[in-house]
Amino acid sequence: MVVLGPKFMCEQSDLLRTLGLGQVSLPSHGFLSLAHSPSSVRPSCPDDERLSVIDLSANVDPSTGSRLSVKDRSLERLVQNFTHLTYLNLDSVDISSPVPTILANFTSLEYLSLTQSNLCGQFPSSIFGLPHLEHLDLSGNYALQGFLPEFQPNSRLREIFVGMAAFSGEVPPSVGRLAHLEVLDLLHNGLSGSIPSSLGNLTKLTCLILSDNSFSGDIPFSLANLIQLEVLALSGVNLDRPHQLHSLLFNLNKLMHLTLTGMNLATEIPSFISNLTRLEYLDLSENQLIGQIPVWLMNQTRLDHLYLNRNHLKGPIPQEISQLVNVQWLDFSDNGDLHGNFNPFLKLLFLTELMLDGVNLAFPEDTATNKSYPKLNMISLKSCNLEEFPQFLRIQDDLEEVDLAYNRIRGLIPQWFLNISKESLHTLVLFSNFLTAFEHPVKMLPWNYLKILDLSGNQLQGSLPIPPTSMQIYHVCDNRLVGSIPQQICHASSLKYLDISNNHLGGQIPDCISELARSLVMLNLRGNNFHGIIPRSYPKSCKLKMINLSQNQLEGRIPRSLVNCVMLVVLDIGQNRVNDTFPSWLGSLPNFQALVLRHNNFHGSIMDRSKIRGHFQSLRIIDLSHNFHNGDLPSEFLQVWDGMKIAKGGQSNTSGTVIELDVTIGGGLVVVDLEYNYSIFIANKGNDMLYPIIMSVFRVIDFSSNNFTGRIPDSISELRGLQALNLSNNHLEGRIPSSLSNIIDLESLDLSMNKLSGGIPQELTKLTFLEVFNVSHNLLVGPIPQGSQFDTFDNSSFDGNPGLCGSVLSNKCGNMHVSPSTPPIVKTNEEEDSDVIDWVIRASGCISGFAVGCAIGKYITDRNHEWFVETFGRRKKSRPSTRLQGALRRRST
Repeated sequence: MVVLGPKFMCEQSDLLRTLGLGQVSLPSHGFLSLAHSPSSVRPSCPDDERLSVIDLSANVDPSTGSRLSVKDRSLERLVQNFTHLTYLNLDSVDISSPVPTILANFTSLEYLSLTQSNLCGQFPSSIFGLPHLEHLDLSGNYALQGFLPEFQPNSRLREIFVGMAAFSGEVPPSVGRLAHLEVLDLLHNGLSGSIPSSLGNLTKLTCLILSDNSFSGDIPFSLANLIQLEVLALSGVNLDRPHQLHSLLFNLNKLMHLTLTGMNLATEIPSFISNLTRLEYLDLSENQLIGQIPVWLMNQTRLDHLYLNRNHLKGPIPQEISQLVNVQWLDFSDNGDLHGNFNPFLKLLFLTELMLDGVNLAFPEDTATNKSYPKLNMISLKSCNLEEFPQFLRIQDDLEEVDLAYNRIRGLIPQWFLNISKESLHTLVLFSNFLTAFEHPVKMLPWNYLKILDLSGNQLQGSLPIPPTSMQIYHVCDNRLVGSIPQQICHASSLKYLDISNNHLGGQIPDCISELARSLVMLNLRGNNFHGIIPRSYPKSCKLKMINLSQNQLEGRIPRSLVNCVMLVVLDIGQNRVNDTFPSWLGSLPNFQALVLRHNNFHGSIMDRSKIRGHFQSLRIIDLSHNFHNGDLPSEFLQVWDGMKIAKGGQSNTSGTVIELDVTIGGGLVVVDLEYNYSIFIANKGNDMLYPIIMSVFRVIDFSSNNFTGRIPDSISELRGLQALNLSNNHLEGRIPSSLSNIIDLESLDLSMNKLSGGIPQELTKLTFLEVFNVSHNLLVGPIPQGSQFDTFDNSSFDGNPGLCGSVLSNKCGNMHVSPSTPPIVKTNEEEDSDVIDWVIRASGCISGFAVGCAIGKYITDRNHEWFVETFGRRKKSRPSTRLQGALRRRST
């Protein structure tokens, strides 16, 4: 910590009075450090006017992650009286307010650091112009907007950190006037335009980070003048001519840190790197690199970080990798066809993080007897064709993360594996193997500080292991676990994600599960044998965003206390025995998007005219099929469902619903992305089909197999973004509204097994995205429309309407004989739906980065299968890596 005068440590009460009583909330373990200007020598808390240094940084409780915070969310009130400050450090203080413009009047300020403080709003650009300011750090404030101003030649700025913020605009050419500048960090903002060639004037620059922005044009050749550079990061910067990198970087022989991620080099590993003999950090990931890993790269013996992941490298990993004696982080994962022996890695004694996902590895058999192996903190061996647990793990006592997903490990989880790293392991991923059980029955998991566990997609039998109280993400779906949910699971009071779906668990759901909603964000108990009622008491502090209780035997009513879960997005209780009326009271939840109640005993009208205004405004998915609702279709409700009104022109957004969880690990916060996949079950002719999709804006209404009466309301045509509409197997009458042609995104329309009359409107040929159409078993008459999608539908779409004629029917329109109409076949709710296409939205969770959704089902191929997969199939998007920020900050410090 920098101190510009004698330092005084004060009692908390004195400090709070100095800073303004009630403005600061201090963790019990924390402290504040204040200092006078050099003229002050009083051994007590200083006056406002004479205070020159405030350092409140790094006040984070390592056990809870709680931080020092400004209670009234006003940085201005906190600092307004300290006009003589020269040093202000509020790193990691939760400010959650804009940066006040009055800081631009603090003309003595030399050091301003506000990193990771939840700053928002527009940053006052005039602060860049403070006459004595040398250090400015705004990094890690994702909501802080701003732009880089015109810089003056008399500026004293030496270090500018604005990485991981929301700055936009261009980098002004006047940046070349900052003659004293040594560090410029612009990582992961929204900056655009060209990279100014004037950067080449900054001959004192030792650190330049331009990664993850939206710069256009090419990299200016003037950067070759920056011969003092030690850190250079250009990830994602456009490079029209990859060969120019040689000319740009060949003479920068002081480089210690080089990041060129995502520049689409599409070449072999560049040979000029061999000239950069001081390199300690090299990141060439995501570059479509080809060829083999060259042996000469193993001469870079100073390397402590090497990333070659997500390329197209192939061939053997050189045995000479054992020469990288200083390497600590190594990532060769996700390449084309790399293979090698694991022995050389075991000679890297300083290695702490090893990622070899997708590499075909050969393991030595006697590793457990050798005591000179590296002490790993993290190892990831996904998709490495492992058939057993690697034996070298036996002597690893400091592991924090282990990922062995997507392998072929069979049989029992050995007892020795449960004894490793008991006091350090916080993340364990064994997803998608062939594990059957623990070698010895396990009642409680042995790792005392485990926070993330993924055992899903195996064949595990036995009871559900009790997680430690530290657990935050517990993912064990798609196994064969039996028994009930242990009450002790509720002792994990920090649990945020619980997925035990698709097992053979039974009994009642413990009431305390609803109390876990104070921390729980995702709850998935789907596909078990739970009975009894749904837990009743959800607190006002409920944080749940997704609840899936479908395919169980639950009874009773939906708990009214769910209205306290104001962040709720998805509720799926389909295929149970719930006996209730329509939960119109859920319509007040502002973010509520998906309601699935299919196959239950819901009854009565779904209209509540007293609650129409603002009702289900964000709703995108509603499935009430196979219940006992009656009355007219809810015309007034449909008019306020704004979430279905915006048309996408047939372009289905297939990104999942991503919800970020802050997981506390090792005294810091790690952001884990949870992506929820709305998979579609289609019951066609008695067979269930599961289409594995991700759908955050898929919009569907399924009211099939109820007792609705009356006409199809014209107001449904206002839902122009609707993609699937199923009103089949009801008692609807009247004509098919021609206004349905306004639902331009419609891809599936099922009106079968009603009492609809009149003709099929010719206007429906405007629905150019329509792939599924069924109006069978009604009282329709006249010709089937011709042209567009209607030329692709076969006779099964029109059966049971003797008055219809067309080329796909035996009744041709030229010589049609209309036989007497017979009432349509209307099936009861208990009968199997053999001809109707039923849309079921199932939310199943996946943790981005180490797990996938728990999706199982019977895949049946029919003529529509290829269209569904092609139209709604999964397309993942990668997120930018943030590992650069921490590594550079340590170097700068």
